[in-house]
Amino acid sequence: MKIGKVYLLMFALVTASLILSACASSTLSNFPTGRFADPEDPLVGFDFHEDGTWNNFYYGAHEVWGTYSVKGDLFIEETNNFNCGKSPMSFRYTFDGTNLHFELTEESKNDECEGRRNAFDGTTWVIVK
Repeated sequence: MKIGKVYLLMFALVTASLILSACASSTLSNFPTGRFADPEDPLVGFDFHEDGTWNNFYYGAHEVWGTYSVKGDLFIEETNNFNCGKSPMSFRYTFDGTNLHFELTEESKNDECEGRRNAFDGTTWVIVK
């Protein structure tokens, strides 16, 4: 009977640790989701979705999309449908509740995908409410 209690205790501890680690990992990242537009042209920008997918929008068109992840203050483009440049590619970001600002990392300064590099090179995107 003691073995059953030990297994039950182990199961409870493992379950608790999994729940706590899931909660901790979701709060480690403050990367925002939603629609972010160019402050000078609200018809151009990005949608960042909670499921780790993104797409651009350009006057109603959605030509580029992919997946992303976040690690600390790094936004990491995991994939893009254009296969532009090497992936994954990382960019630093900050978010103040309205403005999502990106900067190049040492890695992305050499990004061969010019469009992606330009989209994240010192740019600020504003949340659309």
